[in-house]
Amino acid sequence: MVYRIKVTKDAPGIGTIKSFIIEKYQNSLLGGTKAEVTFSYSNGRIVEINGDEKEVFHTSIDRIKLKRNKVEAEKTIQEFIKVFSQTTVGARSRRQQKGSLGEYYNPFSIGKPSNLLNAALVKRDLSTKELANQMARDNEQKETTTYTHTTGSRAISREVAIKYANILKCDPVDLMFNKLTIPVWGKVNLMEPVPADKVYAPGEIYTYYHDVADAEISLVPRDLWRSDIKAIKVDAKGTMFHNQTAFYYYKKNNDEAALNKLCVVGRIINPHPEIDRDYEETEYYFGVYENIRGKSNLINPDPFVDDMEQKFILKNFKPTFVAPVVAMVNTDSLVDDTDKQGSVPQSEYRKEERMRMHLTNLKDKLKKQEIENDEFHKQADKIHEEISRLHVEMQKKVAEEIEDNIMKDNLKVKKIYGERDILKLIKN
Repeated sequence: MVYRIKVTKDAPGIGTIKSFIIEKYQNSLLGGTKAEVTFSYSNGRIVEINGDEKEVFHTSIDRIKLKRNKVEAEKTIQEFIKVFSQTTVGARSRRQQKGSLGEYYNPFSIGKPSNLLNAALVKRDLSTKELANQMARDNEQKETTTYTHTTGSRAISREVAIKYANILKCDPVDLMFNKLTIPVWGKVNLMEPVPADKVYAPGEIYTYYHDVADAEISLVPRDLWRSDIKAIKVDAKGTMFHNQTAFYYYKKNNDEAALNKLCVVGRIINPHPEIDRDYEETEYYFGVYENIRGKSNLINPDPFVDDMEQKFILKNFKPTFVAPVVAMVNTDSLVDDTDKQGSVPQSEYRKEERMRMHLTNLKDKLKKQEIENDEFHKQADKIHEEISRLHVEMQKKVAEEIEDNIMKDNLKVKKIYGERDILKLIKN
């Protein structure tokens, strides 16, 4: 557990928590988010909890639970979760205990399932009592069991998480595990040069922040998550990739599967050989990687580039690594379907349900009609077969009758004229 508790001001007597101040900051991209919570007690005592964000959160919740009045403790926990969730990561910026959750919500600072459940309740504007009443009304579990889940005294099972998710209109995974985020370490413009500490050419990735605390934090789709995943963002208005985040996995060498695909590549250069021949630095680029007869090129991925000079980002370069992009995502519009569902009026759900039932009935009728049609076609085939058989028999019978009549006629002719007279008759 990485945190530190410091009593900055002690006081005699028994006191209770009256207010708190929450601060979040980030020392480096690799150091993770830090947090500091300052509790002020009724007797004048001040306690600071400082360290890793998640551990500070859990420790603070445990300290609030020490309140003897459990009703007040529950209210303070709900308010603490609300304020902690809306506190942004900044350069040692502080946020007092005031305001409501509003539109901004940051679930990444919450770790335990009980805290995730409480955060979901705050986001849906539901109280623990309302959740407990609904679970009890549906005969899912006792009211007291729900309270044990929100306080963390009992673990939330997979089955219960699914039931809670149906009520809260969220993904059950969000009640069991944290969402996953990474910092966007660089940006790229595919059309125009970007002036910064130097002029970055189109397609070259540049660092856009002066302080790591100002780096954008991107939500990572859970099926893409790996510990070595990285993210850059395309900032090029007028192009098809504008505002999209490119996710890729860190590579130390070339990837043969990257040919003719969107990639992040690196190359080593000496920017000032006349000053220092041994100095080297790595440049990073974004584009479509190709290798023709041993020559590596990087193509501008924007299909609407007309200028052939802009079509090639790099020509005949020697890459130090080639990492294929695994996904291009517009993270600004990356919203859970369950969140969208929560904003749809109940009347629309009823309309959708009626439409679904109507479609189901139509499908059943069509299926029944198909079965009846199949039976009709089978009977029709049998009738056609019977007609064909009777037709063949009739033709055979008619042929036999005609042949029999001819034979009879021949006998009559012979009997009347005789064979010689018949021959004369035929000859004439």
